[in-house]
Amino acid sequence: MIGEDYFQLRSRLGAALYALRGLVMEGAASLDHAAILENLVHSLKDPFVFVVTGEVNAGKSTFLNALFGAEFSKTGFMPTTDKILFFKHGDSVRHNVVNDTLEEVFVPAEFLRDFHVVDTPGTNSVASGHQDITERFVPLADLVLFVFSAVNPWGASAWQFLEKIHHQWMRNVIFILQQCDLREPEEISVILGYMRQLSRQRFGHEFPIFPVSAKKAYLARSSGLDQEKLLADSGFTNLEQRISAIIAGGGPRLAKIANTMRIAQQMLGSLREQNSLRVTHREQKSEALDAIASGLEAQSVRTLGKLADTVDVTVQDFQRETTTSLAQMRNQLTAFAALRSAWRERRSVDALEKDLAARVRATSQPHWERAAAALEDDIGNAAGLMSARLAETVKAQLRDDPRPDSAFWQAQKRRFLSRITSLVQREAESLHTEETLPAVLARSRKLAWWQILALVLAIVAAGFCAEAKNWTAMGVVLGLGVLLAPILWLVSMRNLRRYAKELEAKCAAAAEELRVKFSALVQEETKSLYTELMKVLQPLQDKLGEQQRRHDGLTGQINDLTRTFAELEAQMASMGSTEPAR
Repeated sequence: MIGEDYFQLRSRLGAALYALRGLVMEGAASLDHAAILENLVHSLKDPFVFVVTGEVNAGKSTFLNALFGAEFSKTGFMPTTDKILFFKHGDSVRHNVVNDTLEEVFVPAEFLRDFHVVDTPGTNSVASGHQDITERFVPLADLVLFVFSAVNPWGASAWQFLEKIHHQWMRNVIFILQQCDLREPEEISVILGYMRQLSRQRFGHEFPIFPVSAKKAYLARSSGLDQEKLLADSGFTNLEQRISAIIAGGGPRLAKIANTMRIAQQMLGSLREQNSLRVTHREQKSEALDAIASGLEAQSVRTLGKLADTVDVTVQDFQRETTTSLAQMRNQLTAFAALRSAWRERRSVDALEKDLAARVRATSQPHWERAAAALEDDIGNAAGLMSARLAETVKAQLRDDPRPDSAFWQAQKRRFLSRITSLVQREAESLHTEETLPAVLARSRKLAWWQILALVLAIVAAGFCAEAKNWTAMGVVLGLGVLLAPILWLVSMRNLRRYAKELEAKCAAAAEELRVKFSALVQEETKSLYTELMKVLQPLQDKLGEQQRRHDGLTGQINDLTRTFAELEAQMASMGSTEPAR
């Protein structure tokens, strides 16, 4: 395709402009920029304008068929007429009569998207009314193709018509010597020499002349014959290279592309600066939010430190009260107490655990009330500081006060103390004294009975032995009784002491378990309150996260477009450095 490099450059630039327009719209830049980019894209679509003129039967139709690969004459696109035909792209074939001498023809041919073709009547039939050709189309034309027939290149009308073109537009003129396949090479050489000489005489310089055979070029493109040879013999290769060089190296067109790229790169630079500024602001806000969150985390640690003291005090209260309870139990866990209760149980185990829990609750409740108040103060102070820092650093005003109201704290305090009481109650009940102590006391009372019984039996037996004058048997019976009673005494003492030690170990374990559960409770309560407070930051963090994803995507697209424009500049520079060969 002729002008392929230029149109590829233009197409890539158009795609880049559309991408930039999307970034401008996404980046909420000036709507004027979007409109400017839209106009730039449309301006790039300006087609390359060919004006084709020459005498009747010079082979213009065949030449255009070969040049663009469209059968103008066979499809009826070029009816025989003395009007100027201005070919443009259209969805269907349509004729629009502009005036008596000009008619627009819309044709569904793809090449007409990039090229507009102005076909003129034969120069030997141009009337005075056809001055539109020289006054309207030649100044606007990117290229004027004068088609001469190699059969009769001496026709005066073409040369006379050329003289009507203003000298400043002659730089866009190319001579086409058509139908060269009807002449011998030697004859073509003579004709070319004559045309160059005549050009120098009449116009003071030579026009580029390309001897071609449109018939062979068209056959090369439309038939299955030896395409390479036909195309080489047609002379179209040099002509197409020349036209492509004009398209690619044409000053006004490349200047327009250069200007378009300059404007686009300025907008891209502005967008980059704008995006960079937004990224900086977003990062500053993100750092500020992180600092606020870190401050809340640090405050929660300080709050836990305050509550840890209350945990220690409560555990100490539990240990002290269990020690008191153990001391009271030890008074009952003796052999003497068992002997005293041998006839009737006087040792009570009722409500031991409830009394223990009640005493611990009574001593620790003031501490936990102060802890709840400290927690309320810390949360309130943290919420106030958070609101102030959000307004100062993030420029965000909270619609609602993040501090919980008094009703919340009253309910929170009741729930807090209720959970504390429940924990103390469960740990007191975990000692299971009301289940195990009655059995221990019952065993000790039974052993006391066996001690008394052993002594009584020994004394009775000794009496019988004394009556029988059996002093040896009496001594043995009394000895056994005296020996059995202390043994039963020692067994009772050992069982009672072992139970007391087990109960003491249980109390110590319960105190440590209570410490663990208190710590978990205050951590849960504190974390829950600070987590609720931090939820105020979450919408802002989510918003900043979404902004980061958008900014990162925009940054990547800006970088991609920057590379694309750099590549386009390099491509345009290489095209601009290529001078059309004569």
